[in-house]
Amino acid sequence: MFRLVMTMGIVQVEQNRLRQQEIEVKALIALMNQDVFRDFKHQAIAKLREIAFPELLAEKINQETL
Repeated sequence: MFRLVMTMGIVQVEQNRLRQQEIEVKALIALMNQDVFRDFKHQAIAKLREIAFPELLAEKINQETL
């Protein structure tokens, strides 16, 4: 019984993390689509690229730590 409850808790945490990332992506897309603050637009595009390609971000972090 304890394992089932623990597993369900882990699943719920993962679902919450995915919802949070979905909200973040929607906010970044909104920033990307606006034309007022170009710096925010470029930062949003960079962050979306990191979310879309996590392996590239991992490579970048590995190169910075060397």
